[in-house]
Amino acid sequence: MRGRLSFLPVLKREVMCYLQSPGTYVALAFFFLLSGAFFTTILWDFVERSSQVRNGDTLRDTELPLNVTIRIISQVFSLMNFLMLLLIPALTMRLVAEERKSGSFELLVTTPLGNWDILLGKYFAALLIGLMVLAVTAVYPAICALYSDPEPGVILSCYIGLVLIVAAYTAFGVFTSSLTDSQIAAAVLSFAGLLILQMPGFLFKSGALGRIASALSIYPHADSFTRGIVALPDAVYLILFAVFFLFMAAQALDARKWRA
Repeated sequence: MRGRLSFLPVLKREVMCYLQSPGTYVALAFFFLLSGAFFTTILWDFVERSSQVRNGDTLRDTELPLNVTIRIISQVFSLMNFLMLLLIPALTMRLVAEERKSGSFELLVTTPLGNWDILLGKYFAALLIGLMVLAVTAVYPAICALYSDPEPGVILSCYIGLVLIVAAYTAFGVFTSSLTDSQIAAAVLSFAGLLILQMPGFLFKSGALGRIASALSIYPHADSFTRGIVALPDAVYLILFAVFFLFMAAQALDARKWRA
């Protein structure tokens, strides 16, 4: 049984901590406030532009096609990638840092649980909260579906991408939380690190260096899902990203065990 389900006590404990923490609800309220504002703004812009077109106006060459999927769904889910840069660090900052600061980490490492039991319990708890957030955002495409006909394939692709993004960002957040005793420092490290990992694809766009930057950068892999493209290399990149930083968190946790 150990090695398969031995992380469940940690998972249950962390989920209860999330549900009982006011900080969780503040972070979620902030996320839904911003995502709702983005959705409303994009939706209102689409409605206004549609009205202008019906009155005889024409689209400029630089404008996106007047299509619900392209103008609303893709843009909203692309913005959610940015919002996850804010939400996930807020959810993961306390996972190890708080344990270390409060002294409960020393008690935790004296239990029969291994590094991976502790990490997976904490990781899946944060991931579960993140997936619950994604489930609530289904209201946005549902609203679009009430008045138009968005492409189900693109919506599915967006959600597959967001699930993988949340999984990858959460692993990085667990890693940064394992590096420090300060929750604030863990959140800043997580946000800054994820932001920096988005940038190579923007800074280098051509030539061999551009191809390498695109392969290493998060954004190009995440962005393809918002365009309805579910490509195996993009999915593999995000999965390996999560596995790598969970492994790095295990190494950091092991080092802290020796110092505990």
